[in-house]
Amino acid sequence: MTQQDVDLARRIIAIAADHGLDADPASVSVMELGLDTARSATIAPVWAALLTGSAEAQGRGSPSDEVRDATGRIPNLWFGDADEPGTPRQRFHVEVYVAPEVGQQRIAAAVAAGGTVVDDSDAPSLTVIADQDGNLGVVCVARSPAPED
Repeated sequence: MTQQDVDLARRIIAIAADHGLDADPASVSVMELGLDTARSATIAPVWAALLTGSAEAQGRGSPSDEVRDATGRIPNLWFGDADEPGTPRQRFHVEVYVAPEVGQQRIAAAVAAGGTVVDDSDAPSLTVIADQDGNLGVVCVARSPAPED
């Protein structure tokens, strides 16, 4: 998130308020996929081509191997560090980005549905939740940069 994003959001909030509209942060979320691998530079072109039809989607708008669809029709795919292939563990996980005022509600809903918080050491920014089979998902809350004076 950049200061430009924050400025735009503040402008949208002001326009909505001028029209008597209230924000509903609970209705907005963004999902990303994360794939843990020790070889992101090697496998990223395959995933870029598979997901978007073009290996050129690798790194689009980011300094990493992340796969980003220019049309926004598919979720971003980013690569986390992992042990060498063959290590038995979950390799994919889902990240759900929500507004700060919604994070705790989303976590509570997942726990009420049978999930378990397995790591909240980076809360409120990141909270890892496991389903009953041990599959992981992450509730991500983006913190706004400090306002410029």
